[in-house]
Amino acid sequence: FAARNQHQIVLEPEGLTSNEIYPNGISTSLPFDVQMQIVRSMQGMENARIVRPGYAIEYDFFDPRDLKPTLESKFIQGLFFAGQINGTTGYE
Repeated sequence: FAARNQHQIVLEPEGLTSNEIYPNGISTSLPFDVQMQIVRSMQGMENARIVRPGYAIEYDFFDPRDLKPTLESKFIQGLFFAGQINGTTGYE
């Protein structure tokens, strides 16, 4: 968020019986040392420690524009795709 001088982070408890807090709004695809630097730069979090660093998930998908209305591949006859592989989750 280089163009901004502030960004909202919501500190969410991980459970009723846990002391862990999830800082919602931080990019978890950053390297561990950068995540640590970001967390400790927040007021009141100067001595925080990260129990489990965040990580990125990459979603592969088959471009639905390459499918016929029957969900058959336009390139390989007899090969059909259905479900999330077609980009139906919105994460792709």
